[in-house]
Amino acid sequence: MYSILDTKNTNELYLVRKGWFSREIELTDNTRSYGKIVYHRLSKRIATVITASNTWIFKRAENSYRLISVTDENGEIIGTATRDIFSRITTLSLQTGFVAKFYKPSVWSRHYVWESDDYGKIMNIDSHPFGLRDSINIDQSMAPESSIPFLTFFGSYLVILKRRRNNAIVSGLLYSLWGGRNIKRN
Repeated sequence: MYSILDTKNTNELYLVRKGWFSREIELTDNTRSYGKIVYHRLSKRIATVITASNTWIFKRAENSYRLISVTDENGEIIGTATRDIFSRITTLSLQTGFVAKFYKPSVWSRHYVWESDDYGKIMNIDSHPFGLRDSINIDQSMAPESSIPFLTFFGSYLVILKRRRNNAIVSGLLYSLWGGRNIKRN
């Protein structure tokens, strides 16, 4: 069903959403499919990733938007991701000892970076807010090849959570500025 990703032959991938209201996003290089991420509800707090060799479940903590747990299909925790207060850097720590940082180089950029202290820059994700397709460029680093699909899907999950958080902030501000006035007038 899904192919195993070979990063020596493929360095450009795409995350393709099936439609505007679809809960599935597929990882592809325009010839093969390497897996998909499926969101469970509209809140998009919980997502399941299915690849050729693994299944992962990403779940944001209920009481904190800064903590995300990563489990396998059996429910065993394989890693956690944390973000400090007022920080744009999310740190992923896996049980295998792999540690990577996910960040946006500029506030106005739509470009995201996965970087590790041990392996250097791993990949770039270019995410377009109103597009159905995100592009991923894999840098030829010494990062474990099996971690590339995981980092790709987890990066996509983080981008979508960030967009939802920003939309909630903006809609709250707009409501407080304009929405509250209209309600009082009627």
